[in-house]
Amino acid sequence: MFTRKGNKKNEKNKTKIKPLLKFLLFIAIFLFIMWLMIVFFLSFFYDSDKLEGTIFEENSHSLTSLKSETLKKIFDFTNPQDKIDDSITNADNESKTHTNIEDRDEFQPTMENLFKDRDLTIKNIDALFKSIKSPKEIDSSHSTFGKEVVYIYHTHSRESFLPYLKDTLKPEEAYHETANITLVGEMLGRAIERRGVGTEVDSTDIVEMLALRELDYSSSYAASREFVQSALKENNDLDLFFDVHRDSLNKDSTTIKLNGENHARLLFVVGTGYEGFENNLNFAEALDKMLSAQYPGLSKGVIQKDGRSGNGVYNQDLSPNSVIVEIGGVDNTVEELHRTTEIFADVISNYYWHREK
Repeated sequence: MFTRKGNKKNEKNKTKIKPLLKFLLFIAIFLFIMWLMIVFFLSFFYDSDKLEGTIFEENSHSLTSLKSETLKKIFDFTNPQDKIDDSITNADNESKTHTNIEDRDEFQPTMENLFKDRDLTIKNIDALFKSIKSPKEIDSSHSTFGKEVVYIYHTHSRESFLPYLKDTLKPEEAYHETANITLVGEMLGRAIERRGVGTEVDSTDIVEMLALRELDYSSSYAASREFVQSALKENNDLDLFFDVHRDSLNKDSTTIKLNGENHARLLFVVGTGYEGFENNLNFAEALDKMLSAQYPGLSKGVIQKDGRSGNGVYNQDLSPNSVIVEIGGVDNTVEELHRTTEIFADVISNYYWHREK
Protein backbone atom coordinates (compact mmCIF):
# COMPACT_ATOMS: atom_id res chain seq x y z
CA MET A 1 0.00 0.00 0.00
CA PHE A 2 2.70 2.40 0.92
CA THR A 3 4.59 1.82 -2.31
CA ARG A 4 1.60 2.32 -4.57
CA LYS A 5 0.68 5.61 -2.86
CA GLY A 6 4.25 6.81 -3.25
CA ASN A 7 4.22 6.10 -6.98
CA LYS A 8 1.02 7.99 -7.47
CA LYS A 9 2.46 10.96 -5.60
CA ASN A 10 5.61 10.92 -7.79
CA GLU A 11 3.52 10.81 -10.93
CA LYS A 12 1.54 13.82 -9.76
CA ASN A 13 4.79 15.73 -9.02
CA LYS A 14 6.17 14.90 -12.47
CA THR A 15 2.96 16.13 -14.05
CA LYS A 16 3.39 19.46 -12.21
CA ILE A 17 7.13 19.82 -13.04
CA LYS A 18 6.81 19.45 -16.84
CA PRO A 19 4.91 22.74 -17.43
CA LEU A 20 7.37 24.50 -15.12
CA LEU A 21 10.36 23.21 -17.10
CA LYS A 22 8.71 24.27 -20.34
CA PHE A 23 8.12 27.74 -18.90
CA LEU A 24 11.73 28.06 -17.69
CA LEU A 25 13.03 26.87 -21.05
CA PHE A 26 10.90 29.48 -22.79
CA ILE A 27 12.24 32.19 -20.49
CA ALA A 28 15.84 31.06 -21.14
CA ILE A 29 15.34 31.11 -24.92
CA PHE A 30 13.70 34.54 -24.72
CA LEU A 31 16.55 35.97 -22.60
CA PHE A 32 19.14 34.49 -24.96
CA ILE A 33 17.46 36.08 -27.99
CA MET A 34 17.28 39.44 -26.16
CA TRP A 35 21.00 39.15 -25.31
CA LEU A 36 21.86 38.50 -28.96
CA MET A 37 19.83 41.53 -30.05
CA ILE A 38 21.55 43.78 -27.49
CA VAL A 39 25.01 42.56 -28.58
CA PHE A 40 24.09 43.15 -32.22
CA PHE A 41 22.84 46.68 -31.67
CA LEU A 42 25.76 47.62 -29.44
CA SER A 43 28.21 46.37 -32.08
CA PHE A 44 26.39 48.32 -34.78
CA PHE A 45 26.42 51.61 -32.91
CA TYR A 46 30.01 51.14 -31.80
CA ASP A 47 31.14 50.67 -35.42
CA SER A 48 29.12 53.67 -36.56
CA ASP A 49 30.61 55.91 -33.88
CA LYS A 50 34.10 54.66 -34.72
CA LEU A 51 33.61 55.43 -38.40
CA GLU A 52 32.21 58.87 -37.69
CA GLY A 53 35.12 59.62 -35.37
CA THR A 54 37.60 58.62 -38.09
CA ILE A 55 36.07 60.87 -40.73
CA PHE A 56 35.52 63.87 -38.51
CA GLU A 57 38.45 63.50 -36.10
CA GLU A 58 39.54 67.10 -36.70
CA ASN A 59 36.11 68.67 -36.20
CA SER A 60 33.79 67.82 -33.34
CA HIS A 61 30.47 68.93 -34.84
CA SER A 62 27.05 68.38 -33.34
CA LEU A 63 24.38 66.67 -35.43
CA THR A 64 22.64 69.99 -36.00
CA SER A 65 25.74 71.73 -37.30
CA LEU A 66 26.58 68.72 -39.49
CA LYS A 67 23.16 68.98 -41.16
CA SER A 68 23.66 72.71 -41.63
CA GLU A 69 27.05 72.21 -43.29
CA THR A 70 25.59 69.52 -45.55
CA LEU A 71 22.80 71.83 -46.70
CA LYS A 72 25.33 74.56 -47.47
CA LYS A 73 27.33 72.18 -49.66
CA ILE A 74 24.23 71.16 -51.59
CA PHE A 75 23.48 74.74 -52.59
CA ASP A 76 27.10 75.90 -53.07
CA PHE A 77 27.71 76.72 -56.74
CA THR A 78 26.57 74.62 -59.67
CA ASN A 79 29.45 72.31 -60.56
CA PRO A 80 28.78 68.91 -58.96
CA GLN A 81 32.48 68.04 -58.87
CA ASP A 82 33.10 71.02 -56.58
CA LYS A 83 30.48 70.01 -54.02
CA ILE A 84 32.70 67.29 -52.61
CA ASP A 85 33.63 68.08 -49.01
CA ASP A 86 37.34 68.86 -48.74
CA SER A 87 37.40 68.36 -44.98
CA ILE A 88 38.73 64.79 -45.17
CA THR A 89 41.95 65.54 -47.05
CA ASN A 90 43.95 63.56 -44.51
CA ALA A 91 42.26 60.21 -45.25
CA ASP A 92 44.37 57.08 -45.13
CA ASN A 93 43.45 55.96 -48.65
CA GLU A 94 45.52 58.55 -50.49
CA SER A 95 47.37 57.18 -53.47
CA LYS A 96 51.02 58.28 -53.51
CA THR A 97 53.35 58.22 -56.46
CA HIS A 98 56.25 58.22 -53.98
CA THR A 99 55.65 55.82 -51.12
CA ASN A 100 58.03 57.61 -48.74
CA ILE A 101 55.79 60.65 -48.40
CA GLU A 102 54.53 60.99 -44.82
CA ASP A 103 50.85 61.11 -43.95
CA ARG A 104 49.15 64.39 -44.66
CA ASP A 105 48.19 66.81 -41.90
CA GLU A 106 45.49 69.13 -43.19
CA PHE A 107 43.14 71.46 -41.35
CA GLN A 108 39.62 72.61 -42.14
CA PRO A 109 39.51 76.02 -40.42
CA THR A 110 36.32 77.79 -39.52
CA MET A 111 35.56 81.12 -41.15
CA GLU A 112 35.91 82.73 -37.71
CA ASN A 113 39.45 81.39 -37.43
CA LEU A 114 40.33 82.63 -40.91
CA PHE A 115 39.19 86.16 -40.06
CA LYS A 116 40.84 86.32 -36.65
CA ASP A 117 43.01 89.43 -36.34
CA ARG A 118 46.55 88.22 -35.64
CA ASP A 119 49.49 90.55 -34.99
CA LEU A 120 52.63 90.17 -37.10
CA THR A 121 56.25 89.98 -35.98
CA ILE A 122 57.14 92.16 -38.99
CA LYS A 123 54.71 94.92 -39.92
CA ASN A 124 55.68 95.33 -43.59
CA ILE A 125 56.12 91.66 -44.35
CA ASP A 126 54.92 92.10 -47.94
CA ALA A 127 57.89 94.43 -48.52
CA LEU A 128 60.21 91.73 -47.18
CA PHE A 129 58.91 89.23 -49.73
CA LYS A 130 59.14 91.73 -52.59
CA SER A 131 62.60 93.08 -51.78
CA ILE A 132 64.48 89.80 -51.51
CA LYS A 133 66.88 89.43 -54.45
CA SER A 134 67.87 86.53 -56.66
CA PRO A 135 71.31 85.19 -55.69
CA LYS A 136 72.49 84.39 -59.20
CA GLU A 137 72.61 85.56 -62.80
CA ILE A 138 69.63 84.50 -64.86
CA ASP A 139 69.68 83.44 -68.48
CA SER A 140 67.42 85.89 -70.32
CA SER A 141 67.94 84.52 -73.83
CA HIS A 142 64.37 83.20 -73.98
CA SER A 143 61.20 85.24 -74.02
CA THR A 144 57.47 84.80 -74.60
CA PHE A 145 57.43 88.41 -75.87
CA GLY A 146 54.61 89.68 -73.74
CA LYS A 147 52.51 86.54 -73.82
CA GLU A 148 51.46 85.28 -70.40
CA VAL A 149 51.65 81.50 -70.47
CA VAL A 150 51.81 80.62 -66.76
CA TYR A 151 48.90 81.19 -64.38
CA ILE A 152 49.42 81.17 -60.59
CA TYR A 153 46.55 81.36 -58.12
CA HIS A 154 45.77 80.43 -54.51
CA THR A 155 42.65 78.49 -53.52
CA HIS A 156 43.59 78.66 -49.83
CA SER A 157 44.71 82.24 -49.98
CA ARG A 158 45.11 82.91 -46.25
CA GLU A 159 47.51 80.08 -45.44
CA SER A 160 50.24 81.79 -43.44
CA PHE A 161 53.57 81.12 -41.68
CA LEU A 162 54.10 80.88 -37.93
CA PRO A 163 57.47 82.74 -37.81
CA TYR A 164 55.60 85.91 -38.77
CA LEU A 165 52.59 85.52 -36.47
CA LYS A 166 52.64 86.65 -32.85
CA ASP A 167 51.18 84.73 -29.92
CA THR A 168 50.71 81.37 -31.63
CA LEU A 169 52.73 78.29 -32.42
CA LYS A 170 49.76 76.21 -33.59
CA PRO A 171 49.62 75.16 -37.26
CA GLU A 172 45.82 75.25 -37.15
CA GLU A 173 46.03 78.99 -36.40
CA ALA A 174 48.47 79.86 -39.20
CA TYR A 175 46.16 82.07 -41.28
CA HIS A 176 46.39 85.78 -42.03
CA GLU A 177 44.70 88.34 -44.23
CA THR A 178 47.90 89.73 -45.81
CA ALA A 179 50.91 87.74 -44.57
CA ASN A 180 50.05 84.59 -46.43
CA ILE A 181 50.75 82.22 -49.31
CA THR A 182 49.85 84.81 -51.95
CA LEU A 183 53.18 86.50 -51.20
CA VAL A 184 54.96 83.27 -52.12
CA GLY A 185 52.93 82.98 -55.34
CA GLU A 186 53.87 86.53 -56.29
CA MET A 187 57.52 85.81 -55.51
CA LEU A 188 57.39 82.70 -57.72
CA GLY A 189 55.70 84.68 -60.48
CA ARG A 190 58.43 87.31 -60.48
CA ALA A 191 61.10 84.59 -60.60
CA ILE A 192 59.46 82.93 -63.62
CA GLU A 193 59.07 86.29 -65.37
CA ARG A 194 62.80 86.99 -64.94
CA ARG A 195 63.45 83.82 -66.91
CA GLY A 196 61.51 85.13 -69.89
CA VAL A 197 58.28 83.21 -69.27
CA GLY A 198 55.25 85.51 -69.12
CA THR A 199 53.29 84.86 -65.92
CA GLU A 200 49.97 86.02 -64.50
CA VAL A 201 49.53 85.85 -60.73
CA ASP A 202 46.06 86.08 -59.21
CA SER A 203 46.25 87.02 -55.52
CA THR A 204 42.51 87.28 -54.92
CA ASP A 205 41.49 86.75 -51.30
CA ILE A 206 39.27 83.69 -51.80
CA VAL A 207 38.31 83.70 -48.12
CA GLU A 208 36.84 87.18 -48.37
CA MET A 209 34.93 86.11 -51.47
CA LEU A 210 33.48 83.14 -49.57
CA ALA A 211 32.44 85.36 -46.69
CA LEU A 212 30.64 87.77 -49.01
CA ARG A 213 28.67 84.84 -50.42
CA GLU A 214 28.06 83.38 -46.96
CA LEU A 215 29.90 80.17 -47.87
CA ASP A 216 32.36 78.13 -45.84
CA TYR A 217 35.91 76.92 -46.46
CA SER A 218 34.81 73.75 -48.21
CA SER A 219 33.66 75.88 -51.16
CA SER A 220 37.16 77.28 -51.79
CA TYR A 221 37.84 75.24 -54.93
CA ALA A 222 34.48 76.16 -56.42
CA ALA A 223 35.33 79.82 -55.83
CA SER A 224 38.84 79.69 -57.31
CA ARG A 225 37.46 77.76 -60.28
CA GLU A 226 35.67 80.92 -61.41
CA PHE A 227 38.98 82.78 -61.67
CA VAL A 228 40.67 80.02 -63.64
CA GLN A 229 37.75 79.84 -66.06
CA SER A 230 37.77 83.61 -66.47
CA ALA A 231 41.52 83.65 -67.10
CA LEU A 232 41.16 80.94 -69.77
CA LYS A 233 38.46 82.94 -71.56
CA GLU A 234 40.52 86.12 -71.52
CA ASN A 235 43.87 84.58 -72.50
CA ASN A 236 44.24 81.69 -74.93
CA ASP A 237 48.01 81.63 -74.38
CA LEU A 238 47.79 80.31 -70.82
CA ASP A 239 49.44 76.91 -70.71
CA LEU A 240 50.71 75.99 -67.23
CA PHE A 241 48.55 76.34 -64.11
CA PHE A 242 49.81 76.30 -60.52
CA ASP A 243 47.55 76.44 -57.48
CA VAL A 244 50.11 77.44 -54.84
CA HIS A 245 49.62 76.33 -51.23
CA ARG A 246 51.79 75.76 -48.19
CA ASP A 247 51.84 72.52 -46.22
CA SER A 248 50.39 72.36 -42.71
CA LEU A 249 53.16 70.08 -41.44
CA ASN A 250 55.98 71.37 -39.24
CA LYS A 251 59.54 72.20 -40.22
CA ASP A 252 61.11 68.76 -39.94
CA SER A 253 58.79 67.59 -42.74
CA THR A 254 58.92 70.69 -44.92
CA THR A 255 62.58 71.76 -44.86
CA ILE A 256 65.82 70.37 -46.27
CA LYS A 257 69.41 71.61 -46.18
CA LEU A 258 71.05 71.92 -49.60
CA ASN A 259 74.54 73.36 -50.06
CA GLY A 260 74.54 74.42 -46.41
CA GLU A 261 71.28 76.39 -46.59
CA ASN A 262 67.72 75.53 -45.60
CA HIS A 263 65.17 75.22 -48.40
CA ALA A 264 61.41 74.83 -48.22
CA ARG A 265 60.42 71.46 -49.69
CA LEU A 266 57.89 71.04 -52.49
CA LEU A 267 54.96 68.65 -52.82
CA PHE A 268 52.68 68.12 -55.83
CA VAL A 269 49.02 67.11 -55.57
CA VAL A 270 47.04 65.72 -58.50
CA GLY A 271 43.33 64.95 -58.41
CA THR A 272 42.14 61.76 -60.06
CA GLY A 273 38.40 62.36 -59.94
CA TYR A 274 37.96 63.45 -63.55
CA GLU A 275 38.60 62.13 -67.04
CA GLY A 276 42.08 62.78 -68.38
CA PHE A 277 43.83 63.23 -65.03
CA GLU A 278 46.75 61.20 -66.44
CA ASN A 279 47.89 64.28 -68.38
CA ASN A 280 48.12 66.32 -65.20
CA LEU A 281 49.85 63.45 -63.43
CA ASN A 282 52.46 63.29 -66.21
CA PHE A 283 52.94 67.05 -65.89
CA ALA A 284 53.51 66.84 -62.12
CA GLU A 285 55.80 63.85 -62.41
CA ALA A 286 57.90 65.58 -65.07
CA LEU A 287 58.46 68.58 -62.77
CA ASP A 288 59.19 66.28 -59.84
CA LYS A 289 61.71 64.31 -61.90
CA MET A 290 63.53 67.48 -62.97
CA LEU A 291 63.71 68.69 -59.38
CA SER A 292 64.91 65.33 -58.08
CA ALA A 293 67.65 65.11 -60.70
CA GLN A 294 69.14 68.49 -59.78
CA TYR A 295 68.16 68.84 -56.10
CA PRO A 296 67.54 65.42 -54.52
CA GLY A 297 65.09 65.61 -51.63
CA LEU A 298 63.76 69.07 -52.41
CA SER A 299 60.56 67.58 -53.81
CA LYS A 300 58.59 65.20 -51.63
CA GLY A 301 56.95 63.74 -54.71
CA VAL A 302 53.44 63.57 -56.12
CA ILE A 303 50.30 62.68 -54.21
CA GLN A 304 47.19 61.49 -56.04
CA LYS A 305 43.79 62.17 -54.48
CA ASP A 306 40.39 60.98 -55.56
CA GLY A 307 36.99 62.13 -54.34
CA ARG A 308 37.24 59.93 -51.24
CA SER A 309 40.38 61.61 -49.93
CA GLY A 310 39.76 65.20 -50.95
CA ASN A 311 38.12 67.36 -53.57
CA GLY A 312 39.36 64.96 -56.24
CA VAL A 313 39.30 67.52 -59.06
CA TYR A 314 41.01 70.69 -57.79
CA ASN A 315 40.02 72.51 -61.02
CA GLN A 316 42.62 70.43 -62.85
CA ASP A 317 39.99 69.26 -65.33
CA LEU A 318 40.26 72.73 -66.90
CA SER A 319 43.80 72.16 -68.21
CA PRO A 320 46.09 69.18 -68.93
CA ASN A 321 48.99 71.10 -67.35
CA SER A 322 47.50 71.96 -63.98
CA VAL A 323 48.73 70.97 -60.53
CA ILE A 324 48.64 71.95 -56.87
CA VAL A 325 52.10 72.72 -55.54
CA GLU A 326 52.73 73.09 -51.83
CA ILE A 327 55.77 75.25 -51.17
CA GLY A 328 57.12 74.83 -47.66
CA GLY A 329 55.01 74.61 -44.53
CA VAL A 330 53.81 76.58 -41.53
CA ASP A 331 57.33 76.96 -40.07
CA ASN A 332 59.26 78.13 -43.12
CA THR A 333 60.81 81.59 -43.44
CA VAL A 334 60.86 83.97 -46.39
CA GLU A 335 64.51 83.14 -47.07
CA GLU A 336 63.80 79.39 -47.23
CA LEU A 337 60.75 79.95 -49.41
CA HIS A 338 62.68 82.28 -51.72
CA ARG A 339 65.50 79.79 -52.32
CA THR A 340 62.97 77.20 -53.35
CA THR A 341 60.92 79.50 -55.59
CA GLU A 342 64.10 80.40 -57.48
CA ILE A 343 64.87 76.74 -58.08
CA PHE A 344 61.29 75.95 -59.00
CA ALA A 345 61.21 78.89 -61.43
CA ASP A 346 64.27 77.41 -63.15
CA VAL A 347 62.51 74.06 -63.47
CA ILE A 348 59.28 75.62 -64.78
CA SER A 349 61.09 77.69 -67.39
CA ASN A 350 63.22 74.73 -68.50
CA TYR A 351 60.12 72.60 -68.76
CA TYR A 352 58.32 75.24 -70.80
CA TRP A 353 61.18 75.82 -73.25
CA HIS A 354 62.43 72.27 -73.69
CA ARG A 355 59.47 69.91 -73.30
CA GLU A 356 58.21 67.93 -76.24
CA LYS A 357 55.25 69.74 -77.81
